[in-house]
Amino acid sequence: MTSPQGNNRCYALAFLIVISFSITYADGEKIGVCYGMLSNSMPSKSDVVNLLKTRNIGKVRLYEANRDALQALKSSGIEVIVGVGNNELQKIAGDQAAANGWVNDNIRPFSSSVNIKYIAVGNEVYANSGLVQYLLPAMNNIQTALRNANLQNIKVSTPHAMSVLSKSYPPSQGAFGPDMSGILKFLSDNGSPFMAHVYPYFSYRDNRNSISADYALFRSAKTVVNDGGRMYKNLFDAMVDSYISAMEKVGHPNIPIVITESGWPSAGSAVATVDSARTYNNNLIKHVLSTAGTPKRPERTIETFIFALFNENQKGSEEERHFGLFETNKSPVYPVNFSP
Repeated sequence: MTSPQGNNRCYALAFLIVISFSITYADGEKIGVCYGMLSNSMPSKSDVVNLLKTRNIGKVRLYEANRDALQALKSSGIEVIVGVGNNELQKIAGDQAAANGWVNDNIRPFSSSVNIKYIAVGNEVYANSGLVQYLLPAMNNIQTALRNANLQNIKVSTPHAMSVLSKSYPPSQGAFGPDMSGILKFLSDNGSPFMAHVYPYFSYRDNRNSISADYALFRSAKTVVNDGGRMYKNLFDAMVDSYISAMEKVGHPNIPIVITESGWPSAGSAVATVDSARTYNNNLIKHVLSTAGTPKRPERTIETFIFALFNENQKGSEEERHFGLFETNKSPVYPVNFSP
């Protein structure tokens, strides 16, 4: 969430991640974090990398190709998502040379020393209809640029907000609103994951009359939603499975899924408290690093990135400024166990 948009208000009580038959699934042995930099008091890039290493955080998402951050990540072993900004899509979509230049400037110099796993082309592009026409061409051109640079091991995808679904409850009825066939074919053809943002927080905040805090915070001991025999005890799983159902409906049941954003703010609304943020994020880590998976894809770890590493005081709203696990002085906002 560069801006949080996972609040599809249509669904009331459900969602998560897993498969009913064997597929290749994205690695999820360590938790990831989203490293935003919209603060006037950020620590140095080397201090951030040291923080990640000492806290056993094995993955990081950069929203843009920040060369100083990539330099600091050299030889760290940390897996990295590098973002192509929405403001770059039109140029890259219309010019293969521009895509080649982006890869040669931002990826190739670091490819031997930084563990760049994914390139995320744009962010929640379907929430900005003016950019949708550039998304798939930009993805294709970045893919070609990686091939030209002999870097095909890096996978190309694009992160989606929950609003890309026209229906998400119950999870088995998950369906896309816009035509996603081109994007999904690209992912399937290139062995890339579907990148999804999953925010039970927004669903709970906006639907407290129909969604319980226990369901949103992974605290339900009993099944809350029985979806044709698939039992859901937490909203995260239900949301993940609604994406998977949507992919199944358009003929792509086996594309792996990576949760590129999930989190809970510690301030900024009536349900954004330190206690709820601590509960959600600790339970999220425990869940996604286990082999529980989701009812549709059981017995899998779920590659997941928590939004966000830091509280960022230059974000747009008070709520957005308090998603951080740490203050920018590197002190924890609340205790977090980053191991399963």
